[in-house]
Amino acid sequence: MNTLLSSLVAEQQLLDQYLQSIPVREWTKQTRFKSMSITDQVSYLAGSEDLAFNAIKKKGTFFTDYKGPNGLNKFAKVQSEKGQKMRPQDVIEWWRLSRAKIIELLADASPNRQIKWWKNDWDMKTFVMWKLTETWAHSLDVYDASKEEHEDTTRLEHIAMFGWNQVEKISKLNKIKNKELRVELIGPEYKIWNYGNENSENVIKGEAGDWCKLIVGRLPSNNKISLTTEGEFATRYIKFTHPMI
Repeated sequence: MNTLLSSLVAEQQLLDQYLQSIPVREWTKQTRFKSMSITDQVSYLAGSEDLAFNAIKKKGTFFTDYKGPNGLNKFAKVQSEKGQKMRPQDVIEWWRLSRAKIIELLADASPNRQIKWWKNDWDMKTFVMWKLTETWAHSLDVYDASKEEHEDTTRLEHIAMFGWNQVEKISKLNKIKNKELRVELIGPEYKIWNYGNENSENVIKGEAGDWCKLIVGRLPSNNKISLTTEGEFATRYIKFTHPMI
């Protein structure tokens, strides 16, 4: 749990530092993810931390404000509207204060404690992996809008693991019949991360960064990716998977 939290804080700090370098006039730039601006992206992260605080401390009472199939989009819109009334530096401060409260709560929480997050029932360890994945995904959007490359780190191991743990759920969400899957990844610093039965007929191989981008819906459709597949399920999983974030 401590390693996970350290990775989450490091990912947040990396984005925070980068945001300081973006000129104010560029905060209205649209990203490729749902045409959200940089302001929208950071506002969403800040609002997500506030929602997490409510979920942990008050059992998710705020979720009642965002019922229905479009609840997440409504939530994103509310956070965006709040952020657009602020200066960029104030949006950053909002995010800083909100995430600091969550890190404090998570540091004292039992890894096995359950939390309801939208339609998910997760333990705290899984939830921290989610928060890391969420931060990383929106960081990709911000870097992309600024036409800068987001450098992969070994923190991808936690994101890759989160994606692996959610294979069955993602298959169900995307109406793909779940089958046994093997995932073989090469991470930064030539790390090797393998998941699943090595004798599985369905295999996905490639760079960890592309696997992680797949599960958060950030794979560039116009670029060749490193992921290769064996087996019908593996091929369908890559082709039809929609983002979790």
